[in-house]
Amino acid sequence: MIFYVFLDGVGITDYDPKTNPFSRFAKGFLAPVGGVSKSDIDLPINPTEIHYLKTDAHMGVPGLPQSATGQTALWTGVPGPKVLGRHVSGFPTITLRKIIAKYSLIKVLSEHGILCDFLNCFSPPYLKHVEEKPKLVSASTLVQLASGRPLKNFEDLREERGLYMDLTHEIMGTLGIDMLKEGDPLLERRDPYLLGTKCFDRFSHYQLSLYEYFITDKVGHAMDWEKAEKVIQNLESFFKGLLTTIDPTKDLLIVSSDHGNMEDLSQKNHTENPAATILYGKDADRFAENIHSLADIVPEIYKTFGLEEALYNTHTNEFLMETN
Repeated sequence: MIFYVFLDGVGITDYDPKTNPFSRFAKGFLAPVGGVSKSDIDLPINPTEIHYLKTDAHMGVPGLPQSATGQTALWTGVPGPKVLGRHVSGFPTITLRKIIAKYSLIKVLSEHGILCDFLNCFSPPYLKHVEEKPKLVSASTLVQLASGRPLKNFEDLREERGLYMDLTHEIMGTLGIDMLKEGDPLLERRDPYLLGTKCFDRFSHYQLSLYEYFITDKVGHAMDWEKAEKVIQNLESFFKGLLTTIDPTKDLLIVSSDHGNMEDLSQKNHTENPAATILYGKDADRFAENIHSLADIVPEIYKTFGLEEALYNTHTNEFLMETN
């Protein structure tokens, strides 16, 4: 299985504990994102087998990389900034929505009989928002909806068919969701390490699973060192659990981001730093050799599944051809 984790707003840069929380707090999987040597990190596997890539988030377009265009590239293989000639934040534009509707990774894989899914589970208020305001939703939501598969809900979460946005469920109790009463099991804190140890077994029926974690970007914009430390601890525990159970002869862990942000808490904006891409497991060497920009990840996934037609269609898509 390919387990694809997206961390919003994580750039990779040099060691600087004065500005970079990954330099200051990360001790394991995420420490090299902050410039720490792989030889100095604590992991249940040989860290030299993990690839940490500095990935181009600009894709030939000057300016600060942004979420809508970057995520479109990550999950379609179509370089959103190059198509639009600019970087777009927030929700995808009409053109980006058209790109996702046709080239969504989950849609294309599903059309070729590859069992895949978006693991995030959403609250009733968000699902209602998607229904009422479909133009004001994230790229990840559109990637799933383009496939014809429904977004997962809290019932899926109860039945362990997906994951929550913060992994631990701690945020859930602060949202004031009416359906959640005191004592509801969904409000109990989850151990991110234990969650990680269960993922490859729990989602083993999928050939690709996608999970989105966007709190990193929120923390970066807030310049919040205390929350950054907690987020890094939770994520590193989760990844340690994943690495404890992954079979690198048949499974691949992909961790990607869309732009820099949280790696520099001296300012609240996105950064010019390369986006972080981390790879471990089957075919990781090939992925690492061929990934240079955010738009390169999807084509490598298609190669894994032998989808030559999808690979060709992505590289010759009409949106990019119109810009040439």
